[in-house]
Amino acid sequence: MENYLLDVDGQKVSYYEEGKSEKPTIVLLHGLAGSSRYSFFELSKILSAHFHIIAIDQPGHGASTSFNNEEDYLFSMLAKWYEKVFDSLLNKPFYILGHSWGADAALHYTKNFPAKVKGVILLDGGFTFPEFQEEMTFLKAYNGWDSYIDNAVYNTWEDIVSEYKTYTTRWNANIEQSLNSIFIKKEKYELLASKFTILSIIKAFFEEPFSHTYPFIKSPILLLHATEPEELLEAREKGISQLRADIKDATIISLSNTGHMVQWDKPDEVCSEIIEWVKDIEEGHYS
Repeated sequence: MENYLLDVDGQKVSYYEEGKSEKPTIVLLHGLAGSSRYSFFELSKILSAHFHIIAIDQPGHGASTSFNNEEDYLFSMLAKWYEKVFDSLLNKPFYILGHSWGADAALHYTKNFPAKVKGVILLDGGFTFPEFQEEMTFLKAYNGWDSYIDNAVYNTWEDIVSEYKTYTTRWNANIEQSLNSIFIKKEKYELLASKFTILSIIKAFFEEPFSHTYPFIKSPILLLHATEPEELLEAREKGISQLRADIKDATIISLSNTGHMVQWDKPDEVCSEIIEWVKDIEEGHYS
């Protein structure tokens, strides 16, 4: 992927572009504490043969500068900020894909700017956390991430690799290389995304829940979700039921033997489902 920098209201926005611009565009938004390279290195390579891909390092992640104010991370504010970003990069309606936190951002953008979005793709996000994970109270989530960031400090690169190997069923050199985009080396290795950024986003999840967007989504939606851990089965079922009730054109696909990083575990299958779904929309199979 070719990396570019964009200035939006004095803020540096890092994004990657791949594929031919005359093809349908898919904008990719990564998850919390991640980056475009970390989340989508393999996915974008496969999809770029069929689409024009723009993958954005979200604020405070990758090479994009962070917001100064906590409220700027609210999804409603983020959607308005993304409208400025997309106006600078695109001159036609597009598809928007989000993984995890990125899925929530994609839903809120689509709620606020429906005419810009041809379809929404959710990768294991925007349907369970936190609304249908009843044990995940605000304090539990906030304090858990607070503690996680304090402890996400590693003496060696090998320590990082050892932990992140547990996040997928198919570790490889590409995934390992992508970790460079989410860590910074100081005295030790630390997450690049700051505690301020991450905890501001945790607050946003609870202040502006994803389900509040559902009644406003008029574009087709494709949800590709994990099946592990089994403990989240009930939350998944509740989220899918709500999504189906509120959104007319919803395609739900369960990816067996996958965890939260579905695009790492089964990139070929994820891409195949996306390619066929977009093809159906482009051919007018959705009203």
